[in-house]
Amino acid sequence: MQLLEDREILIHLLDKYPEEACGIIQNKKGKLNWIPCENLAEDKETDFILDQAEYLKASLTGDIHAIVHSHPNASSELSERDKKASDFLKVPYIVYSIPSGEKTIYNPKTEEELLGRDYKFGENDCFTLIRDYYKQELNINIPSMIFEDDWWENGLNYFDDLFEDFGFVEVEEPQKNDIVVFSIRSNIPNHCGVYLGEGAFMHHAEHRLSCRESLYPFWIKNITRYCRYAKS
Repeated sequence: MQLLEDREILIHLLDKYPEEACGIIQNKKGKLNWIPCENLAEDKETDFILDQAEYLKASLTGDIHAIVHSHPNASSELSERDKKASDFLKVPYIVYSIPSGEKTIYNPKTEEELLGRDYKFGENDCFTLIRDYYKQELNINIPSMIFEDDWWENGLNYFDDLFEDFGFVEVEEPQKNDIVVFSIRSNIPNHCGVYLGEGAFMHHAEHRLSCRESLYPFWIKNITRYCRYAKS
């Protein structure tokens, strides 16, 4: 899991010491942001309660990448309560021992995450995100493919050619789960994502984490087609 630099988080945790401090790592448009939050627990030296208003705001403006809190003068090992909360929310928990700075990361028991992936061409990229989304959410198998790097610069048109072979048809208006194909600084389609409804889509751009994002104002101008799975 890609993380922010510890220093940015530790400044907040040490500032609140000897109280337990907490915050949110948010994935916004594929970039990680640290959001320090108020601890609403009555006994702040032994417990933390994250402000639900701050959690909701972070959820509405991006994706929750991880929840962070500190253990003052104690091990960074997570309590069973921490683990249960992480599993319930399906969000990783990160605990720092303060003042030592020791860190423990707990990933919840879940299917392979679609959001927050590190980019690696051919392994974690825009096409593999679509393939995994269709398998997990719709139980539809899209074949794996080996793409030539920078194919569009060599005149190859994978997306227009492949999606018809895989059982997709072009549609005028998108519905949830449709594939959105883009041409980014190219005449040949070179990026794709999954439409989620209400102007939002999921995608994985180069040098960024996979994320949900609005089509407006940038992406909408680069759409070349919408594709819907129509194979019986």
